[in-house]
Amino acid sequence: MLFIPLLGDFHIESALLVSLIGCFWAGIRACKMDAAKNDFWDALQIAGDIFLVGLPLLLNALITGCFSIHGLGFWIIFPLSSVYFGYAIGRLLRLWQLPYRRAIVVAILLTVSVGLFLFELLNYPQVYFFNHVWGGWPGPIYDEVVQVSSSAVFFRGLTVLWAVLLWHLPEVNRDQYAKWIVGFAAIGILVGYTQLTGFGVISPRSHLQNVLGGHQSTDHFELYYDKRLYSDYEIDLLAKEHEFYYRQIANQLALPARDSTNKIESYLYGHPWQKKALVGAKFTSYVPVWLQQDQLHIAKQQVDRSLKHELVHVMAKQFGNELFNASWSIGLIEGLAVAIDGGSSKTSTVDQIVVSEKPYPKAKQLQQSFSPLGFYGGRSGVNYITSGSFVKYLMQHYSIANLKEAYRSGDLAGAYSKGWEQLTREWHQHLDSVQVDSVDQQVASQIYSIPSLFEQACPHVVSDFAETWDTFHFYEAERDTTKMLQALDKALSAADSVAPIKAQWSYHHLINGDYQQVQQAAAQQDTTVELQLLYADAYALFGHTNKAAPFIDRAQKLFQQQPDSILKPALDTRLDSVQWRIYRQLTYHHNWPDRTTFAKANDRTKVRSVRKAIDRERWILVEQYAAQLVKEELHERYFDEYQRLIHHLAFQGNIELASRLIGKLSAISLRERYRERLEQERKWLLFRSAQICKPGNQDNS
Repeated sequence: MLFIPLLGDFHIESALLVSLIGCFWAGIRACKMDAAKNDFWDALQIAGDIFLVGLPLLLNALITGCFSIHGLGFWIIFPLSSVYFGYAIGRLLRLWQLPYRRAIVVAILLTVSVGLFLFELLNYPQVYFFNHVWGGWPGPIYDEVVQVSSSAVFFRGLTVLWAVLLWHLPEVNRDQYAKWIVGFAAIGILVGYTQLTGFGVISPRSHLQNVLGGHQSTDHFELYYDKRLYSDYEIDLLAKEHEFYYRQIANQLALPARDSTNKIESYLYGHPWQKKALVGAKFTSYVPVWLQQDQLHIAKQQVDRSLKHELVHVMAKQFGNELFNASWSIGLIEGLAVAIDGGSSKTSTVDQIVVSEKPYPKAKQLQQSFSPLGFYGGRSGVNYITSGSFVKYLMQHYSIANLKEAYRSGDLAGAYSKGWEQLTREWHQHLDSVQVDSVDQQVASQIYSIPSLFEQACPHVVSDFAETWDTFHFYEAERDTTKMLQALDKALSAADSVAPIKAQWSYHHLINGDYQQVQQAAAQQDTTVELQLLYADAYALFGHTNKAAPFIDRAQKLFQQQPDSILKPALDTRLDSVQWRIYRQLTYHHNWPDRTTFAKANDRTKVRSVRKAIDRERWILVEQYAAQLVKEELHERYFDEYQRLIHHLAFQGNIELASRLIGKLSAISLRERYRERLEQERKWLLFRSAQICKPGNQDNS
């Protein structure tokens, strides 16, 4: 096991495997008649043998620095209870002297390990599972820490109660103590099973809907959202975006009209930590395509970049295979979604990313990436981009009917009546026409360099800093400023005041008004421009511009040593006393620029004013700022903010102003990916225009 990725780690995967083996081993062994053996010690010996299997894994984890207390926890709560659970069943059948008891015990354990798992899989939207035979599975493991949860401990307690009940059941008519033990165990099991939802063992849709609390209906969707962490405006916007993406995807995939009674359920969680607790997926947005009820699960922080992608998975169910409503090819499942939503990069197209990392994948490599093992066994970022680029080519050059057939059957070459070699060659010819630059190459290098879970030396071990950083983001999402800053203080200490973390720490404390605390931490020996500028802000906020000057000088020297086009506007802002004052008033005192002040502000402060006004839902200011921006020169570097502004203006019905901004952006030189995104906003504008002009529509106001 040491040489098998993940299974060689002293953590949940190896604990799950030995629990499965130990449970069946103990159940079969307990069936054997042997008057001399002591059942309790016999089962304990099996458990001891199981733990011996884990000894090399434990030693390896200690030697390599990969030991995790949670890995030890899984090895404690999974194997031992599974062994006694299996043994108790086999012992019961033996004492009852049933014939074919080995076959019966195997059938029972298969029913529990596979049958109950399939029942939960096909009836509940969660992606975590608990099982009496093999322990449990926490959900997607490639983007989050895997820890022993209270739910896991609770469920293993039920496993122990089952083992106790089955162990003493044969003596219930002969032993008074056995009656009491069986009775208490039975009561504990009955009470425990009534609390499965409350302890997070199962998550029915009704439970999710009740916990989230918010609900809104549209023509094709039922939105369930966290009422505490979504504003009415955000949900109204999301409701329209759902319908917009639905129409786009339906047109691209040539899908028939959907039955209005068969609505898609969209579960919108307040943040990834809530989603992890309720359904088992933290940073992973997902669609349980195997369920009859169409649904998607997304956290608030991922909704902007995941909604359209996940909705493709939902709608592709209409031409998926009959077993689980998707494709046998993982590359086609994810490639189709990436091809339609455009990919995760804001600056580069999927084609540009592939071209930037030559040589292109060969036919065998491409075919392998479309298989389940090849897709998840490799680097996920690479396979998402590669499959997305290839599927996008197929959609542009062949009938969508071919893609649907390939999706249903999983046989891509057969659906196109061409071999992988020919399709790959055609794709390569298309890629040769794609132009790339240094930005594309930088994006590609970053994506392609991220190792897969199977390549990581310690896949489940995180540093103290990573844990405190995660806690900081949790409290930030919860809007608990006090605990957020406390977690940030711990993260700074754990990171040994590394510059990027110290910059975050300084900025958040300045926002909170803790100017003196940042002043005390200020040090001219810090080697980043960003930190020196924040230190200067801390003194200038007290009116001590003379004390701020040395930090500005230090920032200038650092910038000259290593110029950075991103930091230049920030430095220029501090070098102009008027611009610096406007920036401080906006950022730290939350004073909005009026028309005159906005006109004087530099471009960086203007777009920051727009961003803050949108975040605070100050729509009169947003419209006022937009009206002034459209008269000025626009710059590609602020495209993200312009696009966001257009999106909100169109949603609010300010079609004329949004259209003018689109026209002005279209006139300047933009990256190819920016033009794709701008075209998306143009379609959004047309969609909103049609909705607003529709007779009787509530948006008509």
